[in-house]
Amino acid sequence: MKTFFCAGGFFVALGLAAVNPALAADQAPSNNPAAVNVSDQEARLVSAFFGLDNDLPFGANRLCFGASGKDGMPVVFSHTLDPDTLQAEDFEVVTQSGDVRTPKCVTLRPAQDPGELRTVLLIGEFGDSPDNPPVSVKVVGDLLSDGAPPVNFNGTRTNVTPLVAGPSMVLAEPVPESEWTRKTSSTSCPKGVKQVIRVTWDGGVRRPDGDEPGEAERELYRVTVKRPDGSSDEINPVALAELEDTDNNHFLCLDTTDPAVAISFPAGHLVDPNKDMNPDTRITVSRVVN
Repeated sequence: MKTFFCAGGFFVALGLAAVNPALAADQAPSNNPAAVNVSDQEARLVSAFFGLDNDLPFGANRLCFGASGKDGMPVVFSHTLDPDTLQAEDFEVVTQSGDVRTPKCVTLRPAQDPGELRTVLLIGEFGDSPDNPPVSVKVVGDLLSDGAPPVNFNGTRTNVTPLVAGPSMVLAEPVPESEWTRKTSSTSCPKGVKQVIRVTWDGGVRRPDGDEPGEAERELYRVTVKRPDGSSDEINPVALAELEDTDNNHFLCLDTTDPAVAISFPAGHLVDPNKDMNPDTRITVSRVVN
């Protein structure tokens, strides 16, 4: 059994988004087409973000001894992970100069509610911005999903979003109704909603004043739904949930059964821990839960 470092939900996962054009062809993002789940979804390393450069706070020492002052890089996977197969040696970070770095430690905290075990925070020394930043992350060990049968992420890689970039949405999917009111450390959708969409950002996001998103941010989320006659419409969620747990997931609570097909959020309203503002961001809803 592999071991991994964990910590309390005090720590906000960081951010990520765009492709670094300076990457060589052999460092381009890749998936593992030989590994698919029952829905034929290929195993992918979706994103990686240079969230903090030599700036993890003192409290990060609860993640691993000596984490304070190190780099923080959250990476997001296409599938939820089996924690028992996660270890620091599963990851290889390459810098702009070609240096290869291994994380000091890794953790799935704080995103540990049902359906969220796909964001891994890498802690260590991954290069320095702007002279020699990290440019790619590769999985080099047998890191498995928690599905049946599991898929293996070994060999997948992605480009690193630069330190100065703001956070973006990278995944969106319907949440099974059995999870809508499950007791967790975060907030829940109100009773009576008809559909819930989980949005995963590439890192933890908050308002620029440090508070959790609220009514203003709810109204900024736009959800495209497909009507029975084949037309599309844009609506706002009736509520935001999955808040107050410092992770990188939001629940969009909807009052319609018409399937959600895409989510958008405008630029300049949320920040990552480096205080970088989000760009305009849009994501397709990945699948429908029956």
